[in-house]
Amino acid sequence: MSVWKNKYKTIREYYYKTYDQEFYHFDDLQLAINPDETIEDIEQYSVEKQTVEVEKCVNSFSYFCQKYVRILHPTKGLVPFIMYKYQARSIEYYRKHRFNIISKFRQGGLTTVTLLYGLWKCMFELDQQIMALSKTDREAVGIGMIIDRAVEHMPTWIKPKKDGKWNDHLKQFPDTGGALQFYSPEAARGKSVTFLIIDEAAFIPDMDNHWKAMWPVLSTGGSCVLVSTVNGLGNWYEETYTHAKEGKNMFHVIDLDYWEHPDYCPKTNPNWEKEQRSQLGEKGFLQEVLRSFLGSGETYIPSDKLTILDQQTRKTSPIKRLFPHFINKDAQDEEGSFEKGALWVWQEPKDGAEYILGVDCAEGIGANGDNSCVQVINSNTLEQAAEFYSNQISPHDFSHIVHELASAYNTGLIIVEDMSSGGIVLDMLVHEFSYENLFYSGKSGKSAKAGIKMSINIRPIVLQGLQSRVLNNTLHIKSKRLVTEMKTFEFNVTSKKAEAAKGKHDDAIMSIALALYARDQSVRDLPLGSPMIESSNRAQTNLADIRSELRKGLRESVLDKITKKEKTLEDLENENLLRTYRKQNALIKDFGW
Repeated sequence: MSVWKNKYKTIREYYYKTYDQEFYHFDDLQLAINPDETIEDIEQYSVEKQTVEVEKCVNSFSYFCQKYVRILHPTKGLVPFIMYKYQARSIEYYRKHRFNIISKFRQGGLTTVTLLYGLWKCMFELDQQIMALSKTDREAVGIGMIIDRAVEHMPTWIKPKKDGKWNDHLKQFPDTGGALQFYSPEAARGKSVTFLIIDEAAFIPDMDNHWKAMWPVLSTGGSCVLVSTVNGLGNWYEETYTHAKEGKNMFHVIDLDYWEHPDYCPKTNPNWEKEQRSQLGEKGFLQEVLRSFLGSGETYIPSDKLTILDQQTRKTSPIKRLFPHFINKDAQDEEGSFEKGALWVWQEPKDGAEYILGVDCAEGIGANGDNSCVQVINSNTLEQAAEFYSNQISPHDFSHIVHELASAYNTGLIIVEDMSSGGIVLDMLVHEFSYENLFYSGKSGKSAKAGIKMSINIRPIVLQGLQSRVLNNTLHIKSKRLVTEMKTFEFNVTSKKAEAAKGKHDDAIMSIALALYARDQSVRDLPLGSPMIESSNRAQTNLADIRSELRKGLRESVLDKITKKEKTLEDLENENLLRTYRKQNALIKDFGW
């Protein structure tokens, strides 16, 4: 009689209770119930079986997840992690490409599968230093709990040892020399990494600078995965994704659509999409489910216009780039090398043409400081002729740039924002250069002052001029630097004003808006029929569409007023409207009117 027979009914019962196994882990285990089999025989079999299982896990991440990993399902509780096809496809791309960027739908399980892939590498590969970055420290600790839960419910014999550090931010694997780290970007600087996971990259502020800090440790052979839903235009994630699509960086794009998920697919769950639209709204559905950069975000210029402008400016290169010593050090052009100049020229001065220069001056402190910007536009055609853009130039040197540019462009009209450093530029233009063509605000005469103060009342008017020109397609924008600022120029619902997003700039926007404002002010004094008035009238091209829309719902008498149709005396009498227009009807008839 074997030893186990006295205490356990079957070998299976002994095996599972002794080695803390659960049935689903070894549902393929087939043991013959042999009365002569000893405990040593069973233990030997278990060691052999464990060795086989470890080999299977080493060779297959999918097998490891299905057999030994449990995750928390929102409604079903702890369940084995069985990958969907799109998740398995993503893992294959991780192996083939060093740099991957994922555009995903919400609740697709990509963060989970990516973290578990990192766990698998730490358990079965040597010296893996894997870091997961999240927006905040709290979120970093939160995703780390996925690993804690998975390890907690593993069989004892495969569970990684915790002899080293194992806390909210660091989980070490002494057997393989690996480590999983969970940090916010600020806390991650200077740490060595072989595999970097950036979770919800589109929502991490100042991510472009964080990426520059992380790049040195990746450039020697590390790999990276960006996992995120979209978050509007103009952020680092959107720019990286767009450049990856165009083949301008090293990232491989992984696009994942919601219908690839069995629970969200219209064929298996036709009501899911309708429920999501009703709960998220159309804008939320575009961002969270359809992965659309277009329509997500609160940009001052509509997203569809920004998408068109972005495509146009990518294809429009300056004919000249000057002042390379004033370029912003973090700015890069289409080819990925540093820009060749702070001054971009698309149109050289034309004889007889009139130009306007909008000027926004900054302190020139570099790094994250504001930019000194000059926008030169052709007054007649509203084409962007030139742009100077730099955070490396002092107000004194900038004043010389402004004066020389204006002189070259046929002594163009200069409008300067008279605030902060702008006062230095105005003072030099007036007293040192005696420039003759400055924009004056205020009443004419002695009270008029050079420049314009951007008061709480003037600012919306200035910006509205730019917005209307963009919407009516009458401003010919050439600069991608300007469009980049537009992508992060938002309407703040709290302050009730349009302004640059936190950490972003609006210098190019304000300078071209100033130029358009000065142009519109000068148009008011021109006689009808002048070339400038004709080009201004093109902004009314949508008037016919507005009238057509109104006609769908308004009664005819109101439409007559809108179209200013002149009525004869007979028309008024026939419509019985004469007394509305003339109280003395009888007297008017006596005069024959």
